[in-house]
Parts: sequence; structure tokens; C-alpha cells
Amino acid sequence: MPEFRFTLPAIGALYSDQQLAYDPRESVLVSGGPGSGKTVITIFRFLRSVSDDRDMMLFTFHNTLIYTIRGMLKERAEELFGELDQQKINNIVENRLATFVRWHYLNIKYYNDKEVNETMGNNFRQYIRDKRRGNKFDELFFDEGQDLPPNVYNNAAELSDTITVGADRAQNYRQYYGEDQVEDIILDSLKEQIDIDLYYLGGNHRNTREIFDLAKKFVSGDLRVQGIDSSSLRSGNAPQIETDLNRQQQFENIRTIIAANPNSNIGILVHFTDDINDIKKDLIEHDFSCAEDAPEALSFSYYYNGMDKEDERTLKKQLRTPFITTFESCKGLEFDIVIMPLFELSDVAMKKFNREGRHYATSSHYYVAVTRAKNDIFIFSEYKPRSLGFYVKEEQPNVMDKLF
Repeated sequence: MPEFRFTLPAIGALYSDQQLAYDPRESVLVSGGPGSGKTVITIFRFLRSVSDDRDMMLFTFHNTLIYTIRGMLKERAEELFGELDQQKINNIVENRLATFVRWHYLNIKYYNDKEVNETMGNNFRQYIRDKRRGNKFDELFFDEGQDLPPNVYNNAAELSDTITVGADRAQNYRQYYGEDQVEDIILDSLKEQIDIDLYYLGGNHRNTREIFDLAKKFVSGDLRVQGIDSSSLRSGNAPQIETDLNRQQQFENIRTIIAANPNSNIGILVHFTDDINDIKKDLIEHDFSCAEDAPEALSFSYYYNGMDKEDERTLKKQLRTPFITTFESCKGLEFDIVIMPLFELSDVAMKKFNREGRHYATSSHYYVAVTRAKNDIFIFSEYKPRSLGFYVKEEQPNVMDKLF
């Protein structure tokens, strides 16, 4: 399968609200729902900083987005970076993009999200003093800003006076903020240190009406999401939900979809790392490979924290589709097609706690996962879990035969 493509439009194609968020040279907090363009604006502002030869860093929370951005920047280096020499481009791609947790570990110490404000501030000041000779970054960029706690933003001006943050309260998985408080808290924290303005992106430029309407059903209690009018979105294929498939039938459907869409970005999103390994095993048993020398037509990628090191090295060089990862790691990404198999495990995932004391999945995880899809969404399950309580089989006939 081909390399995964991160879709970055031409800068002249930005929508009016996106252009307003891009234009300022000063600090901005960019808010908006899935598909509104928060990551696109963050990347364009980052690229402008590169063009201006500024000293900057772009932080994400998960490696998956880092890998996709790196691939896109390398592929479009001449178009995006202009006359920069290859060595400088490589330096930017490899050293100016990082997860905040990894950067903090390498430059300060092991990251503690419960660090008290005073200690966090002292750590940032010491880093600037000792490792940067007192020079702050010219600019900092935080994508998926809701994944970092308030103590980071309470002290962010110790690192830079110009800061871009993209955040969405509906994607507040880590629950550092109270309900509907993400943007307010981040903005107030930064306003105490620097001049910063809020820009809201109101559109959804990714999903079809049918896909977004399905996503809304997972968060029926979220009044803000329910108030979003989907009538202006483009029409597309009906979502496919099947709740009577055993594990092998689900895997067969995955392979059928892959075979029928050789040029599409396909995301396979699951609850647990064991699910990733089970799908990986099935694909390998049917001649697919995630090795670096895998034939393009039969290659795939996967990601989870602690994955096989050789596979991760290959992933860093080239992220290919289909791409298998967890609901937790899919934020910031988009796919032509999203497949959510083994969904019967939703009942377990919404009760079971991970090592950080959070549920493996919430209704917000599913809302975000469905909105990763541009054209088609498939949910496969052995039985109907409680999270699909809204689903009525008679209302959604099987469309697999029609699509493929």
C-alpha cells in the first residue's frame, strides 16, 4: 500500500476563518472541532517561522502525528521550504518536531504532569539558562494542546514569548480540564504572561454529513456538538455498522476493504495493543508486511507505545497505509476510510482503567475516531455493545456488496 499522506492544502486555499488564525505574527490560541483545520494552521504558522529563520519547536502529544508530519514535510520539502538546503531541511524535520513528553525527558527530566507550578517554572528557567545560554525560543507551537495540563501553560512564557496552541474541548481525553473549560483555562493562563488572542474555526472540512451525524450519536449529551449544524456538509456513503461478525469475519472484511481501496489512506482504530497485534498477525498471515522492504501493494504500518523497535524504525522512515493504531493515538490524523473493528470490546474499554488511571475509551474517543474519516466509516463488532445503543440494524442495511 502507498505511503500515508498528510493532507496539507495550498495556503491560498485556506478558508476565511483559517486565514484569520494564520495571519497574526503574535501568539494565538486556535480552537475548533474535528476537521476545522487546527493542525493545518499550526503547521502553516510553523512553516512561516521556518521561512523567517526563527528558532522554534513544534510539540505534539503522540508520535503518530509527528511521523505523519515528518513524512509530509520531507515529501514536499522543495514546495514548502523553498531554497533551504537539504541538510537544514533534515535538521528541521528531525529536531524541530517532538512530542512534549519526549522533549521534556531529554532536555529537562522525566515529565511529571502533576508537577507543581513553581517547580515547572523553575525547570523551564533552568533549561533556558543552562542549555540555551539564556535565549528563549523565538516561537513555540503546541498541537492538540488539550493533552497537556495547565502547569505547562502557566509557565510556557519561560520558554517563549510567542506561542501558538491548537485545542479542542471535545478531545479532552486526559481530563486535565473540567468539562467545556479547555480553551478558557489555557487562554487565561497564557494571558497572564503574554498577549494572545483566541481564534475559533467554525467549519468542518473533512467529514461527510453522514459521517458527522454518526459521530454526534456517540456524544448525545454534548450540547455543543449537538448544536453543530451538519446540513451544509457534503453528502456521502452511509456508515457501515455490523454487529454480528465473529473475529475472523471482521478480519476478512478488513482485508476486503484494503484490497478494494489500494490508493486510499486507511486507518484501523482499536482499543488495545493486543488488538493491533492480532490484526497485524492476520495481515502477515495473508502476505502483508510492515518490514522496510515490503512490496508496496502489501505493506502496512502500525503504532503503539512500546512496539517492536525495528518496526518503529521503519515507521519513522515511512508511514504506510493501512495504518493500525489505538483510539488514544489517532487524534490529529485523517483518513479516507476508517475501520473500527473488534468494537465488542467497547464494553470492557469503557470500564477498564489504563496505567494512568483513565478509562481506555470514552464516548469522546469514539466521536473523535469517527471524525477521522473523510469518505467512509466501518464499525465491526461481534455483538452490539452499550456504546452502540443508538444503532438499529434495520435502518442501516449492509452496503459492503455495493461499495466493493
